[in-house]
Amino acid sequence: MANELTRNQILEKIIDIFVEEIGFIKREEISASTHITRDFKIYTDDITIFLEAVEKYFDMLPPLEEWSKIATFDEFTDLTLRYRGVKIPRSKPSGLLGWLFR
Repeated sequence: MANELTRNQILEKIIDIFVEEIGFIKREEISASTHITRDFKIYTDDITIFLEAVEKYFDMLPPLEEWSKIATFDEFTDLTLRYRGVKIPRSKPSGLLGWLFR
């Protein structure tokens, strides 16, 4: 179903996930041009949980470097359109985490 959504529906779903995961930001405070980190005082952990929820909902796993290019919900929507349903293999972490995820 997530692969059949229009661009606007994807944008709305991403905003819904953001509001639900962050918990203290109202839907009315967000538009397509809202800067995800600059416009709100949120922490890295909150962003990580939000990103994981979006990846899970849209069944996607884009390269990690792609996330660093995202600033607005509009850009987030474009990334989701490119990678929904696509899982790019990520390199395994080293050390203990590498051992756990082998």
